[in-house]
Amino acid sequence: MHEHGMNPGMVQQEMLITELWDTLNEEQKKTLMKRMLDTKIMMKEGMIKHFQYKIETFKMIKTMLDEC
Repeated sequence: MHEHGMNPGMVQQEMLITELWDTLNEEQKKTLMKRMLDTKIMMKEGMIKHFQYKIETFKMIKTMLDEC
């Protein structure tokens, strides 16, 4: 990751994570990478559910307006 636009706390955190990563064995790295991917998947699934809910709400509003 580049440091452009990052505040000092984020840079420090990035350095700490890099140091920690270097101390992990391959199995630990693999496990951590899987968890990071699972986190991203869960976040994207949550976004999809949120947008589905919004779409349903907009459709309800449209139907209500059509009935007026």
